[in-house]
Amino acid sequence: MTNLHKGHLFNTLSIILLAISPLLSKFGLLKIPPSQAALINVLTIIIGCYVLGIITRKGVEFYFDINIILLAVFNSLGVIFLFESINMLSPVEIGFIGRFYTVFAVILSMVILNEKLSRREILFILFALVGVFLFVEPGGDFAEKWLGSLFALLYTFFFALTNILIKKTLSDDKSANSIMFTNNCISLLFIIGYTLITGSLFHSNYSFDGISYLVGSTLLGGFLGTLLLYEALKYLRFSIANVTRAFSPILLAIISFPFFPIDLTIKNTTGAILLILSILLLTIADKKQT
Repeated sequence: MTNLHKGHLFNTLSIILLAISPLLSKFGLLKIPPSQAALINVLTIIIGCYVLGIITRKGVEFYFDINIILLAVFNSLGVIFLFESINMLSPVEIGFIGRFYTVFAVILSMVILNEKLSRREILFILFALVGVFLFVEPGGDFAEKWLGSLFALLYTFFFALTNILIKKTLSDDKSANSIMFTNNCISLLFIIGYTLITGSLFHSNYSFDGISYLVGSTLLGGFLGTLLLYEALKYLRFSIANVTRAFSPILLAIISFPFFPIDLTIKNTTGAILLILSILLLTIADKKQT
């Protein structure tokens, strides 16, 4: 198997696992508040990385440098906003708004990697923005709906920023598992601070069902899904890895619709189509420019 085939295989498996994860997280958040869910998330990943190091007999290393600390800060913010948004929105809404990750990835590539945006790419980004606004329906609690959408956009921004820096940090002499281990060990400190601020660290509502769903979600998406993404990024360009990821909301929508259905209207259906189409065209345009 060539390196290119390995990259596409790892990326596809990552997409499948990351599509299932928000649904399990939503079930967990019905029992446990978002701040506790964020804490469970990083603890599960730390344990998962350590166990994987033992199983593979490679162990885990702690990489202490400024780049990893920055990764941890951005990762912490991404995890916090992720669970806050999942708590307010349905998994289907999270899946589609989460595809705005690609838009932020292109913009941040321009800022961090000094890449230039063409007029066509700017137009696709504007179309994606319109798609998000069309997709978010004002039903239910209007303030919560838009606040949840804002948090969803913020978590995609910080995860895009984290993954671009991961792409720059990955090298042959650094293990993806050890980078994830270090990232989440440092993130744990910020998450604990967050739970202290919200007053939920020592709260008694750590239900077994909620913890089980969140641990399952983290192992599938936050741990295995992210680890497979890191491995894929070793063999694929960042923009190429985003092509197939644009389809993940469709998979998530199919899986979660029986549990958390949303009303399908012309407005939100048009918004979803416009969002997905804009992101696909944006990624293709980025590929051609590269």
